[in-house]
This record gives sequence, structure tokens and C-alpha cells, in this order.
Amino acid sequence: MQLSSDQDLRKLYKRIEDEINRNIFSQTNSLLFIKMTGDAIEEHLNHLVTARELTKQWLDCNGLPTRDDIGDLAKKIIENENRLDRLDDTLYLVLKNIKAYRRQMAGLALDLDGISESFYTEVDRKLAES
Repeated sequence: MQLSSDQDLRKLYKRIEDEINRNIFSQTNSLLFIKMTGDAIEEHLNHLVTARELTKQWLDCNGLPTRDDIGDLAKKIIENENRLDRLDDTLYLVLKNIKAYRRQMAGLALDLDGISESFYTEVDRKLAES
């Protein structure tokens, strides 16, 4: 996935470069100026790459997180928040079901008490008759 993204970026940069070259040429009518501008931009980009590499090395040496490290951590936080939300929803449903089952059990307990009372009343009546 990263590779195709890099390829897409290269194509985008190439299109931008071509557009800049056309604009420069239309205003200066000088291929030499376009080449010198391109070389200056290329040199600037090389300095940016070097600065990023040095910054990353400095951060690594000092035990500090890089932008990628912070991005990875942010992704993990979001993933864990989503998991926590799903667990919270599941817990809510489980507790709701437990509450419903408790009500059913209480109803069954009352029914059993009624049946038990009827049974003992009937047993007592039968014993009294005999």
C-alpha cells in the first residue's frame, strides 16, 4: 500500500513539476533558466531530506518519539477506544439481559412459592382426611 502511495506521489510531483516548467518557460522563454530552477529545487529537496534524517537521528538518540511514532501511538489509541466502546456496549447488553433474567427468576420464585404452598395445603388436607 505504501509503495503505490509513493508511486502516486511521484506522479503527482512530476505533474506539478511539468506545470511549473511550462509556467516558467511561458514567462521566461529560457530552457536554461528552467534547468537552473529545477536544479535549485532539487538541491533544496536534498537539504530537506538530510534535515529530516538528522532530526530523526537526534530524536532517536535522545529517546524522543518521531512523528511516525506519535502517529502509530495515535492509531493504537483510536483502536483501543473503539475496542473499549464495543466492550462497553457488550457490557450494557449483558447487564440488561441479567436484569431481565433476574426479573424472570423472581417471577419463577413466586410461582414456585405458590405451587409449594398449594402442595403443602393439599398434603395437609389429605393427611387430615385420613
